[in-house]
Amino acid sequence: MTPRRSRRWRYVPAAALEGRPHVVVDGAPRPGTRCTLSHWPATPTPEELWADTSAGIVRRALARPRSLPKGVEVATIDHYDADGIIALGLLTVDGLDERCGDRLERAAAAGDFDVVADRRDALVAFALGALGRAEAGGGPGSGGDDLAAAAARGLEALPGLAEDPGEFEALWGAEAAAYDAAVALAADGALGIEEHPQRDLAVVRVDPAVAAAAGAGWAGAVVHRAVVHSATSCLRVATVAGDRLEVRYRYETWVRLASRRPRPRVDLGALARTLTEAEPDGGSWLFDGAGAITPALHRPGGAPSGLDPERFLTLVGAALDDLDRGAPAWDPYARVGSVPVTG
Repeated sequence: MTPRRSRRWRYVPAAALEGRPHVVVDGAPRPGTRCTLSHWPATPTPEELWADTSAGIVRRALARPRSLPKGVEVATIDHYDADGIIALGLLTVDGLDERCGDRLERAAAAGDFDVVADRRDALVAFALGALGRAEAGGGPGSGGDDLAAAAARGLEALPGLAEDPGEFEALWGAEAAAYDAAVALAADGALGIEEHPQRDLAVVRVDPAVAAAAGAGWAGAVVHRAVVHSATSCLRVATVAGDRLEVRYRYETWVRLASRRPRPRVDLGALARTLTEAEPDGGSWLFDGAGAITPALHRPGGAPSGLDPERFLTLVGAALDDLDRGAPAWDPYARVGSVPVTG
């Protein structure tokens, strides 16, 4: 019997589609979209394909060829990140799913959720992130040329990365150093995590006076988020690092997960006003909004706070207890078209 040839897909940048029929991965539908393979909120991905990552959704679609539209051979993405590039690569690179699908699905989770099951999987996500930042001196979002160039570089590197991430240290080295420093910080007891499951809240305490703490930060976090997120399933994270105080929702609460239904986000705007009134230096607190991708309650510009950390945590806990009794402020599981997709 002659083996059945796998279906052929090719990447076309979103800016070059001109309305032609296509599949969009890890994003929202646009003119010409015939199928959406995405965990984004309120996108029309068939429920039988749902997975926590868009890469997982693509793998389920590949296992069910009839779920993909006939007569369509074009796939696209509308932004750059590890999950998106991995999802696109699984669809467009022949044999990639069969050879490395499990690792790449874990790498997508490391990239999107900062949850690391194996350091080698994390290196794939770190390297893809570095490739994105290399374009135009910054991270491409939905721009045309920058996005297309970054996606092309990511797709080119992906098979080698999946087979042997160790060969790409020039890409992942800087982020891996921060991650490893944060791992060491936790092992030395200078990073502690207290879980409050009834509030879906993890309290992270970091001793900034420890010398190793200086190298453990990444992407604006005082310690690499992968070390925290891999250690707790709580999706609200309050961080206390000396006079730096913050509460942040994890990305899992913005997208549509398949493995569980996270507690819905609540609007922390009123808590921001409470903290502003309590702030000894008279400065303000801000909440980024419940619909932001990973919104934080924070001082503008990461400014230090004069609040006693224990009072801060008491105010946060009381506000969450009250707000959780009310209506959610964000629902990624709402029907298609009812949630504004802004990411």
